[in-house]
Amino acid sequence: MNKTRNKLFITSLSVALFLAPAMLFGAEIRANKETEVRSGETVNNDLYAGGGIVNISGNVTEDLYAGGGNVFVNSNIGSDAVIGGGNITVLGNVGDDLRVGGGSIFIQAAVGDDLIVGGGQVQIEGPKIGGDLIAGGGVVRVNAPVEGNVQIGGGEVYINSPIKGNVEINADKLILGGRAVINGNLKYRSPNQAVMEQGSVVRGTINYTPRKAIGRTAEFSVAAALVRFLMLLFGALVFGLLFRRYSGEIVRHAHAKPLLEIGRGLIILIVLPIISIILFVTVIGIPLGIFGLLSFILMMIYSVFMSPVILGSLLKQWIMKDANYSVDWKSILLGVAVIVLLGIIPILGWIIQAGFVLLTLGTTMRLKWNFAKEWR
Repeated sequence: MNKTRNKLFITSLSVALFLAPAMLFGAEIRANKETEVRSGETVNNDLYAGGGIVNISGNVTEDLYAGGGNVFVNSNIGSDAVIGGGNITVLGNVGDDLRVGGGSIFIQAAVGDDLIVGGGQVQIEGPKIGGDLIAGGGVVRVNAPVEGNVQIGGGEVYINSPIKGNVEINADKLILGGRAVINGNLKYRSPNQAVMEQGSVVRGTINYTPRKAIGRTAEFSVAAALVRFLMLLFGALVFGLLFRRYSGEIVRHAHAKPLLEIGRGLIILIVLPIISIILFVTVIGIPLGIFGLLSFILMMIYSVFMSPVILGSLLKQWIMKDANYSVDWKSILLGVAVIVLLGIIPILGWIIQAGFVLLTLGTTMRLKWNFAKEWR
């Protein structure tokens, strides 16, 4: 009985902390074992859907953020879509960007702008990809026309559609099908030269760089690094874009007084666990101690995923010489890439990583405290 209560308590607290920004800034949230938007129904707002099975058969006029074991989207999405899960099927058209991460992914949709996808098995069909295509996976098959450039990394890559821009591939095997027409340049790295089926055309230059076949140990290391990168990227995209307005507030406050917020984060890192442990001494304080430790763990997880959002926004502002800080998928991707690279650099890189985690932790606590004072 106690274990059941603890699980319910932990689950409820986790959901509450995770959804707090959405509740503050307004959104439609649906979460259940089986979550559904029925055919004929229209969601006139951003939709956040989660569950074991997620079925989106009604139209969503704004952004869609969905995650679950099996995710099925059979309706039109007005703006961006971010989807994560085990098995993912997207049959409805997406007005802007589509970002997908999962095990088995099947896309039969028109995408208005860029498509970013990573998974074990990836198959891309549909009328067209309006922007660039960035993909990674064990097996990647592209049968949809792409209006922009293509970048793919994986085991086996098969392209059988027109590509208007340049194509860059890093794979164990590359096959160009009979309907593949690359109007730009083709640059690829592989143990063997590409297989070009009859009818395939490359109108630009072909740049082939041989590379050794990846051994099992190296392959496992690369796969583990890719999984870590994709997990961090997906978490950062979810927290950064799912609660975009809240993320923007965190970024602005973090950049305003970074040293102060790092100091605040360091104090929380030291003091909160100690206070929580002290509360365990008294019977009355045990629930508060549990709450404190659980809150600390959740805040640390959140800070790890949000730190690339802050770093990417800072770097983008510095590169673009823009007066404002912005949070979008490009700044998040930049932040995740830099955070991952910093992890390779001993000591200094780790210190910088820790600094941004503390910065996120301190800023988050400050905003939570400000909201609590406003509610009083």
